[in-house]
Amino acid sequence: MVGHIGGSLRTRVAGFVRRGGGTTAALAAVLLALAAYVLQGTAHTGRATDEQRHALAIDALFSEARTAIAMQEVNLRHYQVEPSVAVRQRFDQVAQVADAALTRVSSDGDSRVRVDALRLRDEQRAYRALAVRLIDLVSDGDPGHVQLDRLEVTPAFYTLQDDADRVARAYHEAAQRQVEALRQTQVRLLAGTAVGFAAGLALVAMIMRLVIGYQRRLVEQADESRHLALHDPLTGLPNRTLFAERLRDALADAQAGDHQMALMVVDLNGFKAVNDTLGHHAGDQVLLEAGRRLGVGVGDAGIVSRLGGDEFAVLLPRVPGAAAATALAESLAEALGRNFMLEEGPAAVSGSLGVALGPLHGAGEDLFRHADAAMYRAKAGGGGVALYDATADTGTPDRMQLLAELRALLEDGDPAGQLELHYQPQVRLSDGTVTSVEALVRWNHPVRGLLPPAAFLTIAETSGLEVRLTGHLLALAVHQAAAWRLAGRPLIVAVNVSPGCLIDPGFVPQVLDTVAGAGLPPALLRLELTETSIMADPASTVRALGRIREQGVTVSVDDFGTGFSSLAQLRHVAADELKVDRMFIKDLGSDDSGRTPDAVMVRSAIDLGHNLGLSVVAEGVEDVAALLRLREMACDHAQGYVLSRPVPATELPAACDRAEAIARKAFAATATGAGRS
Repeated sequence: MVGHIGGSLRTRVAGFVRRGGGTTAALAAVLLALAAYVLQGTAHTGRATDEQRHALAIDALFSEARTAIAMQEVNLRHYQVEPSVAVRQRFDQVAQVADAALTRVSSDGDSRVRVDALRLRDEQRAYRALAVRLIDLVSDGDPGHVQLDRLEVTPAFYTLQDDADRVARAYHEAAQRQVEALRQTQVRLLAGTAVGFAAGLALVAMIMRLVIGYQRRLVEQADESRHLALHDPLTGLPNRTLFAERLRDALADAQAGDHQMALMVVDLNGFKAVNDTLGHHAGDQVLLEAGRRLGVGVGDAGIVSRLGGDEFAVLLPRVPGAAAATALAESLAEALGRNFMLEEGPAAVSGSLGVALGPLHGAGEDLFRHADAAMYRAKAGGGGVALYDATADTGTPDRMQLLAELRALLEDGDPAGQLELHYQPQVRLSDGTVTSVEALVRWNHPVRGLLPPAAFLTIAETSGLEVRLTGHLLALAVHQAAAWRLAGRPLIVAVNVSPGCLIDPGFVPQVLDTVAGAGLPPALLRLELTETSIMADPASTVRALGRIREQGVTVSVDDFGTGFSSLAQLRHVAADELKVDRMFIKDLGSDDSGRTPDAVMVRSAIDLGHNLGLSVVAEGVEDVAALLRLREMACDHAQGYVLSRPVPATELPAACDRAEAIARKAFAATATGAGRS
């Protein structure tokens, strides 16, 4: 190109010389000077463009490495919560991405870049080695993983992350400086060309066309380089780097404008099966079509990005609220759920979408983690959409730690007996005899002390551990009941059943096998379930309870009166007992008239239970007056602090004796008072 420009200039100069005299010579001198200036500027621009392209490539590689490093930590923490092959594979993939990016930049950069890249790569490999050790410990159920995490893995990650952030930021700034330098070079070149244009309009016009065309191609090449650095090469969607920039802008705008934005993390369910069975070409078709469907579903309202693999992200810079964001997410999930018509044949792929709102649910990486946590909750539920919920998603280190420890206990069988049952006696109000006890779980944590159920049951129920935890506690209660029976004190043991248990196909066989294995008569086990757990899946619950009662195990409906569908469902439930919730009992002793709404509710519940052939238990009885009032109302059994608090199994015999003494003394005093009157 330079030779062509020089030849054209010489031809033009010769023509002007032939046209005449001093003007031609002067014009030739101007044009020669202008040509020299243009050639020099063009060469400088070319060098600046090459430097800019190289700087952008280095910036993109460091950004890619930084992002992969962050995702390593996300997947490592998720593995602690849910140790599975899929999460381990995701961790290995992002670790390989980080290592590959740092290796490439170390081979492509100058000496300073190479030093930074090699240092980061060494830190990355050291962190990865520690993380793999931690994963192995978690997989083996080794409690030493907690100390390894705190003393080595977490410090190594923060050191690596800080160094990566600093290096990536420095090279990003260097790339921006190269862009600015290129722009300044172009400005200077255009200004010089304009001066030459005034000296020789005809020839300079031709030169300007050449120069401007060349510059346009250089700018287009620079734009193309930037586009390649910021977009996914397969789908053409923004990549993680560009998406992170757009996310920062949207968050800043939301905070300044006092409105909400939404971030969705999308994971394709069944994508690996497409790759494995139909090949990677089919997988690429799925990714292209998934990106297209997401783009059509979002429209101009947001931005769709491919984060990597089969994971996408959607950014909505402005949303009215959670309902609107969830509705759009559900429409996207529906679009992804339609069959993908590929060249190799149809493929059934669906999507799991996690939604987080900013700044309500956090900012930056926190928002990404929260959307990712919601996505995994949606995936655990079989796909679909989940909105981030701080009480349901294990987003805080403390909650994640507690979940990981609980999971480890259930996987290892709790060899140290940290999960223990306390028992609260239930007194028969006709004669003051303790006939049954309710089993209530406690976690004797080695660091946190004795934890009440509220500290960990919700974590278990929202993390898929409720069935395993209930089965573990059921086994403890059944074997304890069998031991009391052999000791000459047979007691019915009531065990609370979590909502998800009765719709689990393996739960009923587990109950029956546990009872049979312990040699306990089925009538000495009672399962307590709440009205709300019945409503989770009434048909499945009724069938499960029927199978259990056929074998002699009794059933109690707990917390009666706190739901809104009791009468409609109770007539279909195979139950033996009704438990009146403590909220109606707490003020019963101070009611002299017996006509308060609580008293009427309790009396009605007792009459309803008896009319249905059920025994009625009042829980939460805290004073003798309430105990006596319940006896007057013909309630069958009572439990509460006035009789006994929940106690360990070793203390139960003494607690039962005290409860019987308290009840009989109260009944005797009432009988004596009635006799005197």
